[in-house]
Amino acid sequence: MVKIRLTEIITLTAVLGALAACSTPSEPVDLNSGLKGYRITCGGAYSTTSDCYERAGYICGNKGYTVVHETSINPPADANYFWNASAHEVIVTCNNK
Repeated sequence: MVKIRLTEIITLTAVLGALAACSTPSEPVDLNSGLKGYRITCGGAYSTTSDCYERAGYICGNKGYTVVHETSINPPADANYFWNASAHEVIVTCNNK
């Protein structure tokens, strides 16, 4: 029989939570200008807009990118910070250079 200690469960939960906070999903979008772009969403207790920019750099590589739109959604002042952390969304287009 496998016994799991409470400390192991807490450690596993903390690691999974940190990984979830670090993930930065992105999806292709069609812009009104006819260009293709990427909607990059960053959120979590330790996430910032710079995480979105880092993801944009990864997606576009050496060509670089142009920010088309940027939004930050902050939780209400009375919200628990950890569970209601701010979210950031950036829409970028990759440069053609």
